[in-house]
Amino acid sequence: MKHTSKPLSGASQRTFTIILFALILIIGIYLRFDRLTTIPPSLSHDETAIAYNAYSILKTGKDEYGAPYPLLFRSFDDYKLPGMVYTTVPFVALFGRTELAARLPSALFGILAIIVMYVLAAELLGDRRHLKLGEFDAALIPTLMFALQPWHINFSRQLFESNGAVFWFMLGTYFLLRSRRNYREILLAGLFYVTSLYFYYSVRLVIPFMALLYLVTQWKTVTKEWKTSVVTLAICLTVFFPMGREMLSPGGWQRINTVSVVNDQNFINRKEAYTNIMAVHPTIINKIIYNRRIALLETILENYWKNIDPHNLFVTGTGTYGALYPFDMMLLPLGLLLLFSLSPFSMYVLLVWLVTGFFPGAFSLNQPNTLRTLIAAPVFAVLSGFGIIYLLEYLPKKSRVKPVVAVLLTALVIWFLLSFPKFHYAYFVNNPTNNALSFGDGNKQMVAYVRANEHKYDRIYISGYYWRPYIFLLYWGGIDPAVYQSGGNREHFGKYYFTSASWDTNGMKLMDPSFDFKGLPHGGNTLFILASPEYMQHKKEFQKLDDINGSTVKEVFVSAKLYN
Repeated sequence: MKHTSKPLSGASQRTFTIILFALILIIGIYLRFDRLTTIPPSLSHDETAIAYNAYSILKTGKDEYGAPYPLLFRSFDDYKLPGMVYTTVPFVALFGRTELAARLPSALFGILAIIVMYVLAAELLGDRRHLKLGEFDAALIPTLMFALQPWHINFSRQLFESNGAVFWFMLGTYFLLRSRRNYREILLAGLFYVTSLYFYYSVRLVIPFMALLYLVTQWKTVTKEWKTSVVTLAICLTVFFPMGREMLSPGGWQRINTVSVVNDQNFINRKEAYTNIMAVHPTIINKIIYNRRIALLETILENYWKNIDPHNLFVTGTGTYGALYPFDMMLLPLGLLLLFSLSPFSMYVLLVWLVTGFFPGAFSLNQPNTLRTLIAAPVFAVLSGFGIIYLLEYLPKKSRVKPVVAVLLTALVIWFLLSFPKFHYAYFVNNPTNNALSFGDGNKQMVAYVRANEHKYDRIYISGYYWRPYIFLLYWGGIDPAVYQSGGNREHFGKYYFTSASWDTNGMKLMDPSFDFKGLPHGGNTLFILASPEYMQHKKEFQKLDDINGSTVKEVFVSAKLYN
């Protein structure tokens, strides 16, 4: 097909690309910054823990447990990696103990990831980057898909370590691709990959496969440029060594053991069922089929499927909406067709990334889990963008298929116009209201209430029904980290006593109908902050003082005193 329009000059084309990229970035910024401090409506317990430990580091150089500048933060005994905590420190210094200080680092990583997506897509496309339609820069299309992706938007708006790891991993992959032309850039790839390891655990199951792919496909270059290879390896190992040592520490192993698939209830049930079968029918065939290794493999495969299940990806992945849009179902297969036409190395990189991106979900419990598999999100944006590029490239080629392609593109536009408002409503309107308690709504208001009234009481018991309340008191209550480090813990601090949730293995569980409140040291000047369900369970024993409302949910907590 001959074009009658005059092609753009080089300068005009660059200006056009810059304008379009700026518009995409503005869209991405809006979706990640709009009402950032109020949607979700409250800081979750994990966000609060990261922000408070950043505040503690800022004020004392120690974490909440008094460990000086740790590389593993014990927190809720989940031993958080240090990257996001230390990244949050300057934001807490600038904006104080606020929602903005907690969420701004992740939102900024989200915006920076959009920029990286543009150069990454351009590198993947190579010579296919410029379409024949007005010299349009095709790398803008995956960038737009990433800016609009529900999966990435969702986790960019909360203080999640995984979001930081995704940014550094993307940057590492970009330089991994570039190193084919300039091998010295392999050092940057390695350093950015190592940096991602300081942010979140999931990348540990992806980076080794990317490294293995590079060694297999680029072995001649690796050995020919052996000096660069040795220097890169030495520097990366040196940078990783402190983190690697901590990962092998008891705290590092505890994190692994806590979330490992071997603790998945489905695996435990399978293992017990297979043991029972063997007890009744101990045949050789049954010994091969019904053993713990097979049970583990089946659970791993089941967990992998749960994460790639279309229902998770396109319907429920972000809570009230899918991780991806429904129209992505049409684009992804077309994107694979374009992917298979790219250079072999680009194709292999994306395929390995896609397949291994779900390993963190397969090898851990509580699946599906779009947070642990967030590392796979950029691949889907690339493939969806590739799907659109495939249609646009195919449109001018064969006249007999033009009507079909035109219909598909029209359907795609209409489908997007229907899907995006639905996602926007689900996330920005419905989700904050329906899932407010999951985000910790009411805890900030509860802390304000008890701090305003604490002078009236000798003891204050605060419910852990929703989660561990001590971390909210520390962050929102402005507790001096040095004071807490000297005499506080998760169960007790000063006049405060913190009760346990139902899933805790020990501590006070107020929801127990037989719990003996009068067995506690209370007296006439003891205040109880109960979750509403706990108050309803024991209301005959209490004199209700006040309801404590969240920003969205009413009567999250009840303040009360025991009847004499």
